[in-house]
Amino acid sequence: MKIVVAIDSFKGSASSVEVNRSVEKAIKLVLPDANIKMFPIADGGEGTLEALKLVLGGEYCSVSTIDLMGQPIQASFLKVGNTAFIESTSVVGMDKIIPSPETFEQANSFGLGVLLKEAVHQGCQEIYLTLGGTGSSDGGLSLLESFGFDEKTFKLQFPASWEDVRLTGLTDVQNIYAGKSGFAHVFGKQKGGSDLQVEARDQVASDFALLVKEQTGIDLQAVAGSGAAGGLGAAILLLGGRLESGFDRIASVLCLEEDIKDADLVITGEGRLDSQSKEGKVPYGLASLAKKHGVPIIAICGMIADDTDWIGDDFLGIFSIQKQILSLQQAMDKEETLRNLEFVTRNILQVFVKNY
Repeated sequence: MKIVVAIDSFKGSASSVEVNRSVEKAIKLVLPDANIKMFPIADGGEGTLEALKLVLGGEYCSVSTIDLMGQPIQASFLKVGNTAFIESTSVVGMDKIIPSPETFEQANSFGLGVLLKEAVHQGCQEIYLTLGGTGSSDGGLSLLESFGFDEKTFKLQFPASWEDVRLTGLTDVQNIYAGKSGFAHVFGKQKGGSDLQVEARDQVASDFALLVKEQTGIDLQAVAGSGAAGGLGAAILLLGGRLESGFDRIASVLCLEEDIKDADLVITGEGRLDSQSKEGKVPYGLASLAKKHGVPIIAICGMIADDTDWIGDDFLGIFSIQKQILSLQQAMDKEETLRNLEFVTRNILQVFVKNY
């Protein structure tokens, strides 16, 4: 029996590599001879580099830069040949702050530009920047400033060889730049913004979007994902890049569909399954591929939200790993999570094998 295992990280608890290995261990206990194809995977957010390196190899390149609060840090990108993969969270991740009105006001994306330029300096001609899990909400303006952006002339100062670079932003959200579906209104409060700050930031975004359209012809309000990662999606576009689905691109890089085609079962999942999981995230992306090839798929997660009402046509079943009532802190303990994953996987497979 061939089983494809491709589970996203259980954020705040266990990485994609850890949860996939736990499930792999459980499969071997039930089906010692199973052909297991394991793909630690992410949709372009946290854990993407770890997942890619396990499959693609390559090397981590360490760079001195600043984080979203302007503090000196060492951040890394993954270099595979002349391709660079950069996680925005390594510089501007939400995990680097305790969200507050103060951090909302100060957090910026300038340090990401240092990584981008270093990747070019090291000869990378293809650069993928993941746009998920960020704590900044500056509309991408600070990233543009790291390239010498002048708002009056709209000129940028690119490093040598930039014209040979293909820049792609990987995102799992469809938000536009400004308005009720823009980055400030949708994500501002979770990043610490007060009502007044969110309104003010959205006004800045609206004004900038109009200016961009006048100066460049790019309509940020018409591009899904321009509001991703606090507006970093827009910065990617203004740097001459493009936006793609994080899951679609990473699945393509890993040649995931090739292994799903002849699989007997696919096991996927993430920490929390909810209605947003349909927006380009790993479980639903895997479900679409499995459905295309008539392969049954099961999702395992830490929590199933009340708004998850789309199970029937997409999954054979969705299962939570929780065995008893626990506090959130207890439930997210890494060892607890991995033990429960193994337990639930073994039970699922016992049933699946008997009915296979």
